[in-house]
This record gives sequence, structure tokens and C-alpha cells, in this order.
Amino acid sequence: MTYKFLRLSVKVFKVLAWVALGLQVVTGLILVIGGGEPILVAGVDIPARVVGLLNFIAGGVYYFSLRLTAELVQLLLDLRDNQGSR
Repeated sequence: MTYKFLRLSVKVFKVLAWVALGLQVVTGLILVIGGGEPILVAGVDIPARVVGLLNFIAGGVYYFSLRLTAELVQLLLDLRDNQGSR
């Protein structure tokens, strides 16, 4: 088996990791620099700058999660390739 879909998914997860990080950082910068009206979250007004900082954290979490998924799939593919060469 060639596992084309899994090999493609590794690339997709890596690209999505960078896209998620980039979007969250840009959104965070806009909110931190620009400020703005408080944002209502679960019935509580949270200052826009705090939400911007939370976007930075979320970007890191999304990047880590997506990159970890890509690396785990790659690890499984590498294990499968090494097992098949014996």
C-alpha cells in the first residue's frame, strides 16, 4: 500500500498549522494594538486587548496540535515503511 491519503494529510496538517498560527497572530495583533469595544463572552465583557492576548495563546495551541498530528501520522508512516523493508 502507498498510503497516499495519509502522506497528503501530513502536508495538509503542516500547512494548516502555519495558517492557523498566522491568522491567530494577525487577529491578536489587531486586537492588542487597536483595542476596541469589550467583547461579550459567556455574559461577561472582556476587554478587546485581553481577547487579543488570548488569540496569541490559541494560535500556539492550534499550531502545536496540528503540527503534533502531522508528526504522529508521519511517525506511523515511517514505522510502516521500516517494517515493510525487513
